[in-house]
Amino acid sequence: MRLDELAGELDAYFRVPQVENDDWSPAFEQCYPDPYWRDVVEAGYEGKWNGLMVRGVGEVERVATCVFPSDWIVSGLQTGTLLFSEHPLDFADEPGFLPLSRESFEALKGRACGFYHAHAPLDMHPEVSPSRLCAQGVGLEALEEYYPIADGIPGGAAIVGNSGLSLEGLAEAFRTYLGPEIKVHVITRPRQEAGRVAVVAGGGADAEILQESIDRGCVTYVTGNAATNCRLDFVQEKVRAFRKLADAAEVALVDAMHYGMEKPPQLEMVSWFRRLGLQAEFVPDGPK
Repeated sequence: MRLDELAGELDAYFRVPQVENDDWSPAFEQCYPDPYWRDVVEAGYEGKWNGLMVRGVGEVERVATCVFPSDWIVSGLQTGTLLFSEHPLDFADEPGFLPLSRESFEALKGRACGFYHAHAPLDMHPEVSPSRLCAQGVGLEALEEYYPIADGIPGGAAIVGNSGLSLEGLAEAFRTYLGPEIKVHVITRPRQEAGRVAVVAGGGADAEILQESIDRGCVTYVTGNAATNCRLDFVQEKVRAFRKLADAAEVALVDAMHYGMEKPPQLEMVSWFRRLGLQAEFVPDGPK
């Protein structure tokens, strides 16, 4: 399949041309003191921060999906492979986002078919958003979507719904859905029942999102960084404010890992690519 044809299919599915203000410039400035990535990425990528980031060589024969791109994943790509990811950067819990090496960019451009990613368009997608898939996967009912993280497209990155499970039962449902390698912990337990549950996949330990969830009746909040070892001061301050609000409002917190909660869309996209007649596989590089 021609790369331009596949990129067009992805652009349409994720509404990438309409997305505005999904700004990755602060993360790129932090990760790349030497901005060598600018020598390789597609014209127009900087500013849009979604879509085809690196154009490689040849026809697309297969696709590898992942949550976070990494040098290790790129090193294993066969010729003719397009890498698809939610994020443009790698990640580790303690330091936070991590760069791709210059060698990885050169491999994506010169050996593989390139690199396509969708962040806010995936988080806000009506079918394959990680919050929606997780909420459905653990059996939440009467789902409501809210909290957009970009402009230009409808939808939100958070889902709230009702559960008849206990807190531990909800945590076990997440363990079953996400797989045994994903660590799921009940962080705070102000009550035994899960009740009305907000699911905010990824790094959702944010007081603003929590308040919007509380306003929708949330008494249990599930995200991927309710507990974090990140060394960055602003991350720790943000999580402290989030935890303070949760304690004051007596909201139970469940942590299911950033990587863990954003893995389901990458598994779904394997099926999406296969329906186009391409070989596709999910490449695990976690948990983290």
